Amino acid sequence: MKKLILIDGNALLHRAYHAYPPLSTPKGELINAVYGFSAMLLSVIEKLSPTHVAVAWDLKGPTFRKQEFEEYKANRGPMDEELATQIDRTKEVVEGLNIPQYGIEGYEADDIIGTLAKLASEEEDAQTVIVTGDRDSLQLIKEKQVVVYLPIQNHHGQSVVFDEDKVKEVYGLTPKQIIDLKSLMGDPSDNIPGVRGIGKVTATKLIKEFGSIESIYEKINDPKVNPRVRTMLLADREMAEKSYHLAEIDRNVPLEISWKDCLLANYDKNKVIELFEELNFKSLIGKLPKDSWEREVQDVFI
Repeated sequence: MKKLILIDGNALLHRAYHAYPPLSTPKGELINAVYGFSAMLLSVIEKLSPTHVAVAWDLKGPTFRKQEFEEYKANRGPMDEELATQIDRTKEVVEGLNIPQYGIEGYEADDIIGTLAKLASEEEDAQTVIVTGDRDSLQLIKEKQVVVYLPIQNHHGQSVVFDEDKVKEVYGLTPKQIIDLKSLMGDPSDNIPGVRGIGKVTATKLIKEFGSIESIYEKINDPKVNPRVRTMLLADREMAEKSYHLAEIDRNVPLEISWKDCLLANYDKNKVIELFEELNFKSLIGKLPKDSWEREVQDVFI
């Protein structure tokens, strides 16, 4: 069975940058985000034992969401310069491991991951695990075939794996209804407005009762809709529908998946060891996955 890990590069890199104190190489190059990303990547590979891996990145420039709604993510300042200088080095680590990296202008990493997950799920014997710090990806979950792994989310320091059952347990909704939830309650982190005055509790109650934002508006005069809530829904209908479009991950990005390119074992381990020694990542060398030669030797002696 194929097990594909799809990594949200920007989400993991941001998490690494804020999780690790400033670290520098002997030459003075700042590498705390590169180190943290590499450590998390190798930890995920060790824990999840994938056969295939790919990384998706956001690229500079406006996305289709920004072009449609100028205020989208307008509340976010520019990336810290100390983080921006570490992106190329991080990509060099990923390249050294021979893991394909996807980035397409006009789309976010979420859209790339959503499309790759959709393409992978067309294979009967494949499971996809999305690794991200961003809960937007919960909408992509498909039974046990596409799941989301959130590294170290809770105060106990435990990573969380979300499948359909876990989404139901935490939110009381299906993965697809997570889009409806965001379109009603909004999302301040992405500057998605939603409907003014409607929070998580009311939004969840409405979605549970009517199933979707579309159905809510179709049955807006139903006695089960509180008059005050009805007024808010009608006042912001256009924004609710716009918010749905902004919150929904595009799973039809023009790209293809190559299982051969994503195969994890196919890399030059000595080359990565040299890079890790240059970056002073000696503690991570023992965590590197087996390359093709090591796997062949292992197969001979099993």
